[in-house]
Amino acid sequence: MVTLRPGRATIGTYPLDAEDVMPPHPRPRTLLAHLLVQRHWTVEDFCRHFADTAAAINAGTHGITDRQAKRWLAGTVTRPYPVARRVLEAMFETDTDALLSPVAQPTDREPALSAPHGMVPARITRDDGHATPGLPEEMSPSLRRDLLSASVLLTATGVTLTPADRAARISRAIATAGSDPLTLAQLQHGIHRLTTLYAVTPHGDLIDSIERAWEDAEILLGAARPGTARRDLELVAGQYAYYRGQLAFDMSDDPTALTFFVLAAQHADAAGDTLLSGSIAVMRSAIFFFAGDFPRAAVFARQAQRGAHPYIVPKLASALARALAQVGDTDGALAALRTMSDNIWTGPPQPGPEPGGEEGYEAFSAVTLGYLGRGDDAERHAHNALALLTGTGRHVQLAGTHLALARAFIRRPRPEPEQAAAALRDALTAAQDNDHGATTDRVTGIYRHLTVNPDWAKLPPVRDLADRLPIRKELPSGVTV
Repeated sequence: MVTLRPGRATIGTYPLDAEDVMPPHPRPRTLLAHLLVQRHWTVEDFCRHFADTAAAINAGTHGITDRQAKRWLAGTVTRPYPVARRVLEAMFETDTDALLSPVAQPTDREPALSAPHGMVPARITRDDGHATPGLPEEMSPSLRRDLLSASVLLTATGVTLTPADRAARISRAIATAGSDPLTLAQLQHGIHRLTTLYAVTPHGDLIDSIERAWEDAEILLGAARPGTARRDLELVAGQYAYYRGQLAFDMSDDPTALTFFVLAAQHADAAGDTLLSGSIAVMRSAIFFFAGDFPRAAVFARQAQRGAHPYIVPKLASALARALAQVGDTDGALAALRTMSDNIWTGPPQPGPEPGGEEGYEAFSAVTLGYLGRGDDAERHAHNALALLTGTGRHVQLAGTHLALARAFIRRPRPEPEQAAAALRDALTAAQDNDHGATTDRVTGIYRHLTVNPDWAKLPPVRDLADRLPIRKELPSGVTV
């Protein structure tokens, strides 16, 4: 489940702002920590060397945070992501399992580290720092009883558990059939919450929670047997992979987005879910579109239309409309807009992209007509969309519609560059503090288009935009704004 509180979000039981610090023990608890002591490295040194090694071996990761490093050193994580394993093994020429395993410790352990009556439940620790039950064949009846007892007796150690916490622990301990029905239910509820929270939550606040929930789903899936539960896990793992890909896309990280979308598509095929597969097609089309490959963007959208889920039909039509507009197929683009209008979604949001409702139709009409050079008509649709978005807090849609309005002012018979600059400022305001790399890129591209005209470049509203943009940032060749 996803929970929003002021300044943070959680999925399941994982708070974004949880403190992860090294335990106050003078002795290294893992081989990795022991090696850092030998090298006289601080945590900061370790993170820096990790980033340098990742770059040297082209591992595809920029590094780790102090928080993650401390969890590795403390031994609370034993299953890091594969890319992290590659870097660690390159740094120390030692298997990651050995690096993150505990080193021999004296027997006078602190009492608080043991469960009551010496019961320490066996566990597999994930990269999120939380433990999962062993696989069914590893869970004997006596161990299950110990787990149940530990769940109840943990209150004696000074840890305060609510009745719901204790019920959750007991439910997970009872699960012995290769699936964890409580965790699956929580993951599914998290997806349900994401259908509304994604559009109104800063992207950076969602990354950690979505990644943790996605990894939980993948771990459960790895232990699941064929049947209904496995199909449910395939679907929920694919849905979280989809949302992680959409986050990357909105934050202007297309390589990461593509990786997660391909993974999500594999899960969609296994689950036989047309809503998920159609959602991925919408986003794959968007990646091609904003890279300037309009024909392939159109092909992706058109091919996915056959048998598409009703929720996805208007989204695919909108993707097709803007792509055809960019290749000069006016009739095809307008026909796609009519398809969108005929299939407007009137139900609640579903897992996937934002719904293709009335606001979406107005916004994509503005986008498409703007690309067709019909700025006056595009402006009208953009204002309609903005009116429908008022007070919703849907920052991605607000930013995108202001961008469409800016294009409309430029692509009308009598351009209005000052109005376009004002719309670009509004797009940046909508994106502010919401981690929109893509919006900044597109505003930058339109700004550069404005400054190509020397008369427009001198206008105060256009000049003022320069203070809010990373002007030195290079846009990819052929990028579409």
